[in-house]
Amino acid sequence: MSSELLTYEFVCKLSELPSGSKKCVELPTSHRSVMLLNIRGQVFCMDQACYHHGGPLVNGDIEELGGKVTIKCPWHAYQIAVETGEGLYKGVDMSMTPSGKLQPSSPRLKSKGVKQRTHFVELRNDGQDIYIADSSAIPGTTLTHDKKSVFVFNCFCLFL
Repeated sequence: MSSELLTYEFVCKLSELPSGSKKCVELPTSHRSVMLLNIRGQVFCMDQACYHHGGPLVNGDIEELGGKVTIKCPWHAYQIAVETGEGLYKGVDMSMTPSGKLQPSSPRLKSKGVKQRTHFVELRNDGQDIYIADSSAIPGTTLTHDKKSVFVFNCFCLFL
């Protein structure tokens, strides 16, 4: 099933999500708790609880890792690509030197594969309204953490 066959639902106005911000919303039909991110004017959406242990991603830092925009889980520092949901990390490969010693390579970006569920985003009404399609409605797209009990947080931003 492609994203065109999914039902898109209004979740908020773009004016409620300034560039560089994050916001938790609930999808109206499925009641799934998701996080919206506005990165340099592009809106992304993913489940708001981290796939690893349910950490509140809305409290995570946005970082660039190997040319990819990521969110860093505040609980265990897992890096997640906001566009794809890939779990990313810097890893090294070990090789044997001619003298028989193990030598690590320089750290490089590696992927654990898609771990975090992302959702389809459309801006409608001249780009003023954010609509989301719940990707968990696509048959055959179950992710490992979809079947676990995950703590979900109500996320509020307080401006003092």
